[in-house]
Amino acid sequence: MKKLSLFLMLLAFAFGFSQPTTNSPTPTKPSSDVISIFSDVYTNVATNYNPNWGQMGAVNTTFVPVSGSGNNVLVYSNFNYQGTELTTQNAASMEFLHIDVWSNTAGAVLKVSPINNGTGAGEFLVTVPLIAGSWNSVDLPKSAFTGMTWNSVFQLKFDGQSGTTPSTVYLDNIYFWKNPLDPTADATLSDLKVNGTTVAGFSPAITTYSVQFPQGTTAIPQITAAITSNTNATRVITQAASIPGTATVAVTAQNGTTMRTYTINYTVSGPATAAPNPPARAAADVISFFSEAYTNVPVSEWSTSWDDSTIQDITVAGNAVKKITFTNFLGVQLANYINATAMTHFHMDYFIDAGTDLVGKVFNPKWSNHASQAGETSSFLLNHLPSTTGTWVSIDVPISDFNIPGGQIRNSLYQFLISSNLGTVYVDNIYFYKNGTLGVKDIQNKKEARIYPNPVKLGKL
Repeated sequence: MKKLSLFLMLLAFAFGFSQPTTNSPTPTKPSSDVISIFSDVYTNVATNYNPNWGQMGAVNTTFVPVSGSGNNVLVYSNFNYQGTELTTQNAASMEFLHIDVWSNTAGAVLKVSPINNGTGAGEFLVTVPLIAGSWNSVDLPKSAFTGMTWNSVFQLKFDGQSGTTPSTVYLDNIYFWKNPLDPTADATLSDLKVNGTTVAGFSPAITTYSVQFPQGTTAIPQITAAITSNTNATRVITQAASIPGTATVAVTAQNGTTMRTYTINYTVSGPATAAPNPPARAAADVISFFSEAYTNVPVSEWSTSWDDSTIQDITVAGNAVKKITFTNFLGVQLANYINATAMTHFHMDYFIDAGTDLVGKVFNPKWSNHASQAGETSSFLLNHLPSTTGTWVSIDVPISDFNIPGGQIRNSLYQFLISSNLGTVYVDNIYFYKNGTLGVKDIQNKKEARIYPNPVKLGKL
């Protein structure tokens, strides 16, 4: 009986310390220097503490370690990873991410990253130091999150998959913060305008920007405002000498020693030359949808009501070009059902602005076949990873190179789609063809680049 009583006492003791019984330290940072995600001390910017990201655990936002204290703690039970959604925050001026964490799970691991959809790296996981059985107050410096700017944070991710799974972690006081700035050492700008408009994405903490102008722009952009955060600071503006070109604002703080330089790179968007001219082909050997080299079949809509992107007709070096601004995909509706069974190849020219970040970017054309006019019955998709910017690129491939579920059926084509996360892309010369008889000159001048499919999977962060 004594052994049983001792066992029950030990069990109760162990249970009593399987969760925190004290509150985490109360934050003391001024709210003006904080962007809070979860804390009873500040106003929080989180909108969803349990989004559906396929995680296996549960979330409790109202656990109170000390009864009557009114201090809520965030609990991740059966934790493998978890996310939080926020109203988008420009946290570029913040210097640290603070987290209070408690866990009594042996081998528990906690990694964290803000998720940013602005400039710089989208995310970078950093390990949060953990001592089991006590509150850990951790301040992770922004520099630990390699490549991140934090200028458009819309999610926060915790990851524990490299540790003991499942585990239980208790979190409190999750917030970004910065040190109060000595006004005499303030060398920041509060506003930066080019041609009368504040530079997109401007933040006092971000010092390098790229401002893009349409192709054909000849007037050199001018910095029209560079306002110092401290009125006693001074600044020197150096305007660009050309476009493309670079302008700078050198700011010296009131103390005369602290300095910061803001740089604006002016670029020109879009191609300066027309896409390569397609070779002459017999009318029976080509089905053209957009090209001045051939007769085009009718298209009823170049941007359908069910897509989420936009398209614009522009002229480049006297040649008609389509400018597409992608959100996710563009839909093109043909006026008639097209039988392309005899065609063997697909061609399209596209142009991506020089300097565009191509990491993780795709440009995937897809054709939708509607046999017997009964909605999509089959389709074929080219998974294409762009690798070149600043020049025209030709997708010129055999249809057999496409990913074609259900076979190469193309007897009733009715819709054309392009999915991409590239932003702006320029396209021309969209057509099918089959190898027919070309003149000797055409054969000599023809440059065919076969772009082979690469498997791509787009998923949620």
